Amino acid sequence: MKSVLNGVVCLLLATAAIGQTTKPAPTPTLKPRPSESNELIPNSSVAPDAPVITIQGLCEKPADSNATPADCTTVITRADFEKLVNAVQPNMPPANRKPFATRYVTILLLAEKAHEMGLDKTPDFDEQMYIARLQLLARQAGEKMQRDATNVPDSEISDYYQQHASDYKTISFDRIYIPKQKQVETSAQPNELHAQKGPGTSEADLKDEADKLRARAAAGEDPNKLQLEANEFAGNRAQGADVKVENMRRASIPTSDTGIFDLKAGEVSQVFSDATGYRIYKVEEIKELPLTSVHDEIARAMQGQNMKNSYDSLQNSAKTTFDNTYFATPGAPSLRNPGEKPASPGATTTPPPGKK
Repeated sequence: MKSVLNGVVCLLLATAAIGQTTKPAPTPTLKPRPSESNELIPNSSVAPDAPVITIQGLCEKPADSNATPADCTTVITRADFEKLVNAVQPNMPPANRKPFATRYVTILLLAEKAHEMGLDKTPDFDEQMYIARLQLLARQAGEKMQRDATNVPDSEISDYYQQHASDYKTISFDRIYIPKQKQVETSAQPNELHAQKGPGTSEADLKDEADKLRARAAAGEDPNKLQLEANEFAGNRAQGADVKVENMRRASIPTSDTGIFDLKAGEVSQVFSDATGYRIYKVEEIKELPLTSVHDEIARAMQGQNMKNSYDSLQNSAKTTFDNTYFATPGAPSLRNPGEKPASPGATTTPPPGKK
């Protein structure tokens, strides 16, 4: 039966993949009943060479013969079955093994039926086996590249940490925000919905106010008090003015503002701006994260980069050229009737019947 077993592995792989598209509901843990024993459970008392599946009536018939051997039985030992399981889905939960074994028996029966019908001798079968082999090899190559990418020595992680030290700091600060557009209340009266804005509402006025607030913050005034004044100046009636932000990583700070990591505790930044408003920072503390706390994070980043480098190297190892005539992109659909020629430049066209 070895040839039949080899012929169904790809189909089992596909079946297992389909079965995994929907996440199964959690299975409650139950003690096995006496009748269940420890069958198909790893490290059970079933010997490796003991049969775990016996299929009477399934066997390979002699070539060019319809005769059925007297002992037409297929026996699958525990070792054979677990070898197949490990090839399809390593660490398969014990609860999934019986349904998998049932599907396996069905596939064996169908595979032998196809063999008897000569379906494994057709050009279409050979082409599909060729594609299946390529897919299996490609998957195994990808898995091997993934395993190699995860092999990152601690010495390289330490070097990466030293080279990217600025990425592994946290900063705590008070931040004052002033929007670039002042909020102006409009009257409920219909004739006053489009009243002109009052003085001090232009972007230049708001920038001037931001500069003044920055100078006052540098002089030591309370950032919470300055934020309240900023809210009032911008027409924001929000009562809250908590400006304190703690332990932010560089990746969480706007790229234009990351210069605050160069400041010392107590220093006030310049006025940063974007399309929405102005920001002023007063630094409280900058801390370096120890390597032990970011070791796994760095390892994942390096693994991802290693995997990308491997794939880039693979892609760059070959140069592919496609025939643009054969692979030409179809043109956009035309509204002309079949056989109708394009209109000449400047010519008038007759509209289709029923249209003007």
